[in-house]
Amino acid sequence: MTDTLPPHLQHLQHLQGDELKEAVHKEYVSQAMAFIMRQTEYDEETAFKQLCELKDPVKVVSEYLGVKPRSEPGPQTKNQMKYGEIRKFMDFGARQYNLQNERRKALQRQQQHQQEQQQHQQAQQQHQQEQQQHQQEQQQQQEQQQDPLTNQ
Repeated sequence: MTDTLPPHLQHLQHLQGDELKEAVHKEYVSQAMAFIMRQTEYDEETAFKQLCELKDPVKVVSEYLGVKPRSEPGPQTKNQMKYGEIRKFMDFGARQYNLQNERRKALQRQQQHQQEQQQHQQAQQQHQQEQQQHQQEQQQQQEQQQDPLTNQ
């Protein structure tokens, strides 16, 4: 049983059944009140009263700080529901269009990049061919200069 209880509840390990439930509840209330008093300027009595009323320490602190809970929108008229559905449909269509547009642009960029790479490779090949031709011409010139009989 000592392995199942958190360290701050070890002192309750000898309890069982309803006694354990009551002790755990008291511990929860004690921890909640301590939290409320740390986060607010409430005294112990006010913290306990607010906790009993709101049943949640976070709600007590939120109320103290003036944080209003989000209100759910009320029921809509048929006209509002129709326009809401039209809006959803149009938003969905716009999102699909934008996604297709982005994909098309990405594909175009990829194709352009591939074309640029091919052009670069062709330019490199052409440059290599020109270098080889230039080397062959130099070799021929050197051979002609070395063998004066072939010039005649």
